[in-house]
Amino acid sequence: MTVTVVSKKRKCGPKTRSGCQTCKIRRIKCDETKPSCLRCSKTGRNCDGYGLEPALKPLDNRRLGVIQRLYTHTPGNGQEKRAFQYFINRTAVELSGFYSSSFWEQLILQASTAEPALRHAVIGIGALHEEYINGTLKYDVNESNPTFAVSQYTKAIGHLRKSLANEKQDPLTALMSCILFVCFDSLRGFFTSAMVHLHSGLKILRDLRFESAAQSDMVEESLGPLFNRLSLQSILYVDTRTTEIRRDFVSRLSYVRSKDEDVPEIFETLEDARTCLNQAADGLFRVFYLCDGELPISQQPPESYVMFDIYYTKLHAWNPAFEKFMAAKSKFLNGRELRGAAVLKIHATIVKIMAEASPGPGDDRPIGEAINASTTFEPLTNDFRIVVTLCKSIIAATEQDVQLGKPALNFSTDLGIVGPLYYVACRCRDHPLRNQALDLLTRCPRREGMWDSEVGVRMIKEYWAIEERHMAFQKDSAQELGISIPLSEVVDLVFTDGMRWEWVWKNPLEPPTMVRESSMDTVSTSSVSTPGGGWADMVRSGRSYGSIRKDTGVRSSTPSTFYFFKHDRNFLQPP
Repeated sequence: MTVTVVSKKRKCGPKTRSGCQTCKIRRIKCDETKPSCLRCSKTGRNCDGYGLEPALKPLDNRRLGVIQRLYTHTPGNGQEKRAFQYFINRTAVELSGFYSSSFWEQLILQASTAEPALRHAVIGIGALHEEYINGTLKYDVNESNPTFAVSQYTKAIGHLRKSLANEKQDPLTALMSCILFVCFDSLRGFFTSAMVHLHSGLKILRDLRFESAAQSDMVEESLGPLFNRLSLQSILYVDTRTTEIRRDFVSRLSYVRSKDEDVPEIFETLEDARTCLNQAADGLFRVFYLCDGELPISQQPPESYVMFDIYYTKLHAWNPAFEKFMAAKSKFLNGRELRGAAVLKIHATIVKIMAEASPGPGDDRPIGEAINASTTFEPLTNDFRIVVTLCKSIIAATEQDVQLGKPALNFSTDLGIVGPLYYVACRCRDHPLRNQALDLLTRCPRREGMWDSEVGVRMIKEYWAIEERHMAFQKDSAQELGISIPLSEVVDLVFTDGMRWEWVWKNPLEPPTMVRESSMDTVSTSSVSTPGGGWADMVRSGRSYGSIRKDTGVRSSTPSTFYFFKHDRNFLQPP
């Protein structure tokens, strides 16, 4: 009797992407039980969560081992795999900076295995970081042959657009893509494009409807604070925009969902202190964006007074809570966390200086003029000294790490020490302290989002040259005409793509005259031009720059550079 064996073909169903990350790596079907699938639990494995809803908790050794193996199962050619691994090993740690970050070290790595837009963006940032480390990062806008990093960025945008066009894109993936695009463009000096992506992300936050409590927690605890920090480090760019653009930015920032809680008597963790300080700074910056630098404080929007009082009070309460935290728990912090604590103190001091330097309620000068007066910052020298001293300790520790072969932690998307040192060099009236700030920026190359230490050094040197010429101009105009013209009415700072920027002399009656165009070239202070001929008419008439531009229908973006209302406990209402 002959037995015929009939081979049955396996009936394949449609592939699914909704399984847990561990089952995907093992290439087996997941039962999709939540929060942990039964397949992983029964075999003693650690379930790594479901795509965009992982548990946001610190990595243990087993979880770290899974993530370190992700690159071997990630699609792509050899160059892409190598850049992805570089991101895992080096870039994620650098982007986290002095703090723990579930977004960079866990969430984005897991999500990128399933989402091409995220994967190519991660690869692009890793490649960009390697270019920076190797000294080959270029800011050429018209480069005909895009680098590998830029090509990956282009692929990421293409994948996201395709998914959006097909209406198959998960909103959280689009949100995380915006974060990566902001970081990529900021780090390569394309500020306008970075702000476009930031605005897109804020719009997604506005329209986002959560499908689960896990998604809501992820946005409030991870993505929302990250958007806040990205907006904080963009202040110098936003500061050069018109009042209308800044106020529109304020309305967009209101879309960020985060837990805005009262300041405790003592912080439990360093991350709690960081979140609280960022909320206070974000609130004060939003007050600043509402202000028109060409108007006195009495003519500013009424809501700005209430906002300022709320967030200045929060900032004032932050310092004692932080000091108590450090007194009780600093001995338990490692070296990286101690530097993170120093950065928080630096940021708190800078924001305090900005608030204390603002004009009082009885000041009739335009606030842009008041904040640029030469005497404004003289009483705040001790605060500037605190900033310089703390920055010096951080840079010394970084130099020691480099000698020991440890990561320098000098490539981040967050505001670090470059912005504060730039602020000291431009605002402090104590010249030895200003020189120390410049020396510190020169000693330690750093890239912190839109802030680059080398470009900062060049900006400071040119600003000092302009400041010197302005003082000479002030002396002549005061002697001959008895009129003082503030620096804020003399020059504008203009950013363009590719890390290019210009100092521009303002002319009250004609288009601005370029001081020069600069990217990474050596600064020549002799290239600073003299003011246009319209200045003579202005000073003779005794009229301000702002009033003339309003009469002629011309608007400008006054670089008020961090002005705020003067806090007064007895002054809670508009004058």
